[in-house]
Amino acid sequence: MRGEWVGCPTDEITWLDRALLSDNKDVTLHRAPRCAGLRYVHHRWELFSRDTTHRVYLAPDVTGADQTPDAVQRAADHILPPAPARYETQPVPLEKGLWLASVGDWVLRLRLDEPAHRTDPAAPDDGHEPTTEARQIVRRSGTPGEEAVARVSGWFARNASARLAMAYYYQEFILGLPAPQTIPMMDVVVALNLSGEGAVSDYKKLLQGLIWSQRGHARDLVGFLLANGLLTLADLDEARQVVAGNERNGVCEMARQRLRYRPKGS
Repeated sequence: MRGEWVGCPTDEITWLDRALLSDNKDVTLHRAPRCAGLRYVHHRWELFSRDTTHRVYLAPDVTGADQTPDAVQRAADHILPPAPARYETQPVPLEKGLWLASVGDWVLRLRLDEPAHRTDPAAPDDGHEPTTEARQIVRRSGTPGEEAVARVSGWFARNASARLAMAYYYQEFILGLPAPQTIPMMDVVVALNLSGEGAVSDYKKLLQGLIWSQRGHARDLVGFLLANGLLTLADLDEARQVVAGNERNGVCEMARQRLRYRPKGS
């Protein structure tokens, strides 16, 4: 609308909302957070959509290309369908370059100058683990096996409690909040009435084994689960409904008494 470049901070979502696209003139467009957006997660930029009305089209911005909505829709490499209520569509990772995003009757130019990927320390020639300047061991990230996604998907299908626990534990990451944090493990255990205080930790270790055939990848776990669609807003919504039911029915209070647990500040 303003005909100028607008920076997108990496620590917050840039919403492609009514204000940004039309200066609040097109009332058919949605406001945040019920619209499309750009976010920086898992060391990459991605386009996602929570818009329940409009498709979002993404096409390369090549020299001389027609930048009308119809032209962008015809040339689109990716189309994000309208999102189900309260959920979002599978995000599209953005590569370096120029792009055109079309929402309704509006087109937005995107320019990704540098896809800032995290680089891991290179392995030394002597075969030892790389070290930091403080001479502390840094574990190299393993490569997930070819069947890792299928293994995790099958395990979640057989273990609904584990899937809901991980969705509740990583809820801030699923929601795309800036500087997300995990929920305290004991809060998850109480909310979902899990078997014991180590349940969430055990689930994480099992998942690391399914994905990398070893432990020691805890920081990479949430990125793998989200990037492969193994944890979604639908899972978080289901988990929250279970938690709400547990609170209403007194299950959470019984779990607190069973575990003799009091949240901080109570």
